[in-house]
Amino acid sequence: MPVLVLFTLSLTALMLGLGFGVMLNRGAFERRVDAEVATLFGELETLPTYHAERELEGLPAPVQRFMRRNLDDGAPHLSCVRLRKTGTVRERPGQPWTEYEAEEYVVASTPALLWYARLRPFPLVWVDSRELLLQGRGHALAKLFSTLPSVDRDDDATRRALMLRWMASLVYVPSALLAREGLSWTALDDDRAELRLSEGELEVHGIFVFDDKGDVIRFESEERPWTGDSRPSTALWIVEYGEHRGFGSLSIPTRVAQRWELDGQTFPYQESKLELFETEVPRRFGTPSPRARAEQA
Repeated sequence: MPVLVLFTLSLTALMLGLGFGVMLNRGAFERRVDAEVATLFGELETLPTYHAERELEGLPAPVQRFMRRNLDDGAPHLSCVRLRKTGTVRERPGQPWTEYEAEEYVVASTPALLWYARLRPFPLVWVDSRELLLQGRGHALAKLFSTLPSVDRDDDATRRALMLRWMASLVYVPSALLAREGLSWTALDDDRAELRLSEGELEVHGIFVFDDKGDVIRFESEERPWTGDSRPSTALWIVEYGEHRGFGSLSIPTRVAQRWELDGQTFPYQESKLELFETEVPRRFGTPSPRARAEQA
């Protein structure tokens, strides 16, 4: 057999083997996310609770405005939401933007969140990225081609970052922002209020900004750790919410932009558009309901 033919066949076999391995790893990553979403929703409270006007007593004026815009007296409190988003992201100033499609799952009663995105920096290239806050632990994981780890962090900084991310995501679960054990509000002015969250030994806080209608338009915190190469003397994490739309009784932002203020320099790093928003569906997108599974069986 000519050497060139042998080389070509060997290279083809190698590429097919690598491709098969990547597909196996991609399936394994998906199954991991399936299991983690199921565990996440295992944190849900089993007994429903209902909104009462007295729950607003003592809350700062802009928070009361937000609650009255989103909550009806006697309506059940939400226990969870799930979202689909599309957007662009980058890791460092000066880098090109990368498109992504994402799923996000948020539990209301306790700090618990899962964000899973598939990023496509180049044609035929993808990165699976998953951030998980569950049972007091935070973990960020990213793999090129679902195979080669590029991020794998579970330190205190990651936990703190994800606690703040969960806090910022509660704009989709308004009743979860009612004061309770471990979560308290401090009035600042007619449009701003500070939220403080405690879980075990960890405490984080951030400032919500509300407009005249009661919509949240901004969240900011100096406590989210910056993970870049340089160490700025000041780092302010800012989330801006826009294009609010009505979903039943809720007023939900459909555009979100995130940025850093680093030593006075602005670094926009993520923009997203809400594609799908669902409440009280405690399972992953694409997973059949228990009734559907029973009917299939």
